[in-house]
Amino acid sequence: MKQNDFEYILGLLKKYAGWELSEDKYFVLDRKIYNFVREKNYSTVEELISELHMGQKTLLWQVIEALTLSDTCFFRDYKVFSGFENRILPHLREANRSTKKLRIWSLGCSSGQETYSIAISVKNRLFAVSDWDIKIIGTDISTASISKAQKGAYTSFEVQMGMNARTMIDNFHRDGEMWQVNRNIMNMVEFRRYNMLDDITFSDAFDIIFCRNVLRFFSPDAQADMIRSIYKNQMPGGFLYLGMGETVVDLEKYYDPIRGMKCLYQAKLSVSRDDIRKGETSAEEDTTPREAPTMPKFVRPDNLRSIGSGMVRPVDPNRYRRN
Repeated sequence: MKQNDFEYILGLLKKYAGWELSEDKYFVLDRKIYNFVREKNYSTVEELISELHMGQKTLLWQVIEALTLSDTCFFRDYKVFSGFENRILPHLREANRSTKKLRIWSLGCSSGQETYSIAISVKNRLFAVSDWDIKIIGTDISTASISKAQKGAYTSFEVQMGMNARTMIDNFHRDGEMWQVNRNIMNMVEFRRYNMLDDITFSDAFDIIFCRNVLRFFSPDAQADMIRSIYKNQMPGGFLYLGMGETVVDLEKYYDPIRGMKCLYQAKLSVSRDDIRKGETSAEEDTTPREAPTMPKFVRPDNLRSIGSGMVRPVDPNRYRRN
């Protein structure tokens, strides 16, 4: 791919998907572009670029999806999932015991491996999940990835990446040449296509949000908008997982790191509405920070549970109310 074509592709990815990729991604994008050219029967890359210049939106999104940088597997980063299953979920099991309600969002879920890993951990730790109202939502910009995730069928190579034989047998069954996710796991999850440049508000706030190795591909301005949007959809005191060593603009405005836990942050109880709303706030609106709610005894500060070597704040008992 010529340098000017490469720069044009980078411009499209930044404008429509928010990705700010550097030149070190040249060989990855070059390979993906050539695969797309062959698959769609273009004679050359230049012919494809010429059609893109004509502004065909359908073709544009096909190219963006083809260039998606997906790198996923089941239970990626063992220490992260170990802490999630053995410390965070027991913490929420106690905090949510009266409502038996749990909401988790997996952003940039790719073909579903992370989302199903989350569901398996929830099943392992919450035991009688049939008694709980559990919703685990996976979102991704790629229609093809979401379609595969919804089917829940994976090759032997895919299921062996991150899972031992016991986990596979307990949560999958053979279907011809593929391994199919069991129905009790699939019933906990829902997949939707979502472009992170678009603003979104869910009906329920999320206890836990996974957004791992996603935001690092975006420009600083886009990161600032996205972390604000993520916080808007998270309950005060909820948990956010980022990627290993991932840095995000404005993260400290909305989240505090949890000592001793890899990639884990906790949503602040009080953030100015001016920080979480785009545009100017109207004069009639109350712009004072949210106050920390009054909490039942089992989650009051003097009863904080230790998680790892750090301390986790109590969660909001009104966590599912929207202001």
